[in-house]
Amino acid sequence: MPPAVASERCHVHSNVYIMHSSLTDKELQQIKSILDDEGHKLYIVSIKDEYFKDAPVVMHYSKEMYYRLLAFKFLPQEVDKILYLDPDILIINSVKKLYDTELNEYLFAAAYHDRISVRKINKIRLRPYDIEAYYNSGVLLFNLKRQREII
Repeated sequence: MPPAVASERCHVHSNVYIMHSSLTDKELQQIKSILDDEGHKLYIVSIKDEYFKDAPVVMHYSKEMYYRLLAFKFLPQEVDKILYLDPDILIINSVKKLYDTELNEYLFAAAYHDRISVRKINKIRLRPYDIEAYYNSGVLLFNLKRQREII
């Protein structure tokens, strides 16, 4: 299952943290090679199997999906803010403006889909839930400093 990915900086050259519990050395080296070629720095964060061992997993909802919930615990203390991105995201525009969003006292920010077509699709897709808004949990800006203070 794909790892959870978080980026500390969203400039041309980023620090990329991969939180995982099952990637092989070969897979990690392949990812590192791609990131190195693009001028990014890779940090590997191995998560012990004991975390979320009893969390429900169904089809494409793996235990790695939960890692973002404790990113403030797993990532280095000097990292105060991250942009969490699901590993299946395709980025075609700069995320710098998103990363530079001031969070102040908020724990995180999420992308809100407010187009009518997206709302209709998500109401069908997320049945039986009656939702007014859909926030994409695959693109989250985390205020790790604030999370460490209150969680």
